[in-house]
Amino acid sequence: MTANLSGSCHLVAIYQASQQIYDQFDKAIVLYEGRQIYYGPCDQAKQYFEDMGWECPSRQTTGDFLTSITNPSERKARPGYENKVPRTPEEFEKYFKDSKIFQRMMSEMKSHEEEFPMGGKTLEQFKASRKGMQADHLRPESPYTVSIVMQTKLCARRAVQRLWNDKTSTITTIVGQIAMALIIGSIFYNTPSNTASFFQKGGVLFFAVLLNALIAISEINTLYSQRPIVEKQASYAFYHPFTEALAGVVVDIPVKFAIATCFNIILYFLSGLKREAGAFFVFFLFNFVAILTMSQIYRSIAAATKTISQALAIAGVATLAIVIYTGFLRMHSKLYSSMNFTAKSLFVRL
Repeated sequence: MTANLSGSCHLVAIYQASQQIYDQFDKAIVLYEGRQIYYGPCDQAKQYFEDMGWECPSRQTTGDFLTSITNPSERKARPGYENKVPRTPEEFEKYFKDSKIFQRMMSEMKSHEEEFPMGGKTLEQFKASRKGMQADHLRPESPYTVSIVMQTKLCARRAVQRLWNDKTSTITTIVGQIAMALIIGSIFYNTPSNTASFFQKGGVLFFAVLLNALIAISEINTLYSQRPIVEKQASYAFYHPFTEALAGVVVDIPVKFAIATCFNIILYFLSGLKREAGAFFVFFLFNFVAILTMSQIYRSIAAATKTISQALAIAGVATLAIVIYTGFLRMHSKLYSSMNFTAKSLFVRL
């Protein structure tokens, strides 16, 4: 239908096509070990090979018959043609080049080249038509039809729809974080506000930063589940892959804000931290930034690796380094010089 309406040409490779599908095409091409043994009208292909001396079973579709011609164990010569039909790809090719169909196809190609010469007016008309389909401020050589801003908007809209249709995972994450906040907060419930509770307060801050940061490790599985779709659509020049990544980051900010709000408010006030607005908002800000930072770290790991096993292995090592070198399990002043450099290079610190 698209070919009839727009006048476009479609080249399709189909294995075991039904007769109804085969009849939709105008021309058929048959290749045998890299050699062209037929190119011409679809409705003449069957008769061409039958005239050559091959037998087509009554219940076999034309597509299967053409495929069987290239398989010595499937094709069957008609009685009396056993020693006349070609057998090798070279013989098939020579037979085709000596046929009337080949001469007619060459004549059609020559007429087409004379009517639409390379570099002629038709090419300029095509370029002008292509430019008219593109958005403003796009390079004529660009394979995309919409601008980067429009691509980002479309990808963001799809990301919102994806989140809306997968509300269960978001709600599960929020409920899980609330449960973790209640558990951790109850451990440090009503700790005294004096020097004797410094270690307990540090433990609360450590768990807060750690749990906020490591919740983003699920980004790896999410990106790998989307990668086949992104790669396929990017190959069709629907959008640039980085616009999908940018849209995902922007759309995830409200979700991460909701997760951080539910977790940090419960943990902060349940564990008896300093009940002042300034202290709370600094606590919330740093934990929210930790979520965003680690989210991008895990996204970068997923984008830089080829398999999910590689990504999870690297993420596991990075997570272990974060737990050790945040400054709680071992103070930075007690680390060796090389370890201290590693600790300073981390994105999550106490």
